[in-house]
Amino acid sequence: MAIYKFKVVWEENEEVERYILIKSNQTFEDFFNILVEAFELPNKNVTSSFFTSDDYWDKHTEITLRPEDVQGDEKLMSKTKIATQVEQVHQKFVFVYDPDLQLTFHIELIKIEPDKIISEGETLPKIISSKNKIPKRKKQKGSNQDLLTNTSASSLANTMNEDELDQFIYSQLENKKITEEDILSGKFEEVISGTPANQNIPVEPVEDEEDEAEDEIFDEKDNIFDDDEFNQNGYFDDYNDEYEN
Repeated sequence: MAIYKFKVVWEENEEVERYILIKSNQTFEDFFNILVEAFELPNKNVTSSFFTSDDYWDKHTEITLRPEDVQGDEKLMSKTKIATQVEQVHQKFVFVYDPDLQLTFHIELIKIEPDKIISEGETLPKIISSKNKIPKRKKQKGSNQDLLTNTSASSLANTMNEDELDQFIYSQLENKKITEEDILSGKFEEVISGTPANQNIPVEPVEDEEDEAEDEIFDEKDNIFDDDEFNQNGYFDDYNDEYEN
């Protein structure tokens, strides 16, 4: 049996971090419980999941907390030992706690220790380092559809994290409320909100300056010359004006 040392950081602020020691044969439920304690999370009976991940923090195999949340190939935390999902040092996981609170954590295995480092009577898992706290936040009330009703599409990114926004867009695709063409063509906001994105921007016709000039009619009142300043041949006579008398 080995001892795993994990670094856990809050996705929204990497200055909020914890270091955790846990036994390789302990379960993800044990891991979940120590993370709730470490980050002072409010509830231990809430939809939450670990995901195996890669260097880009993409989610792969899901390990969920509650049996009622299993809908397909998800694994249960209580029945899944951490060692079964670890391939090597620097193995990464994403931990998503309570989608309503929208808290996501990045977890990296930074060291594998022999079990002899644990002194007699010491229990694991345990927190060995703690830095900064997560600011308190309120749950987002209502479903994604309520969010859509009360929030413009352009501001969805401010109310959902990146993964949740991706999931929301996917659900809209599945429900055939938008198409891939809508997303590629930039019509996503217009389609899901039912309001043309540029509806409130008045468009004024722009006249061609050249055409405008052609339409102007010469008005004799605009003549800047005095008729007396023209000679009998109709030419402007500045010579006579300057040298007369």
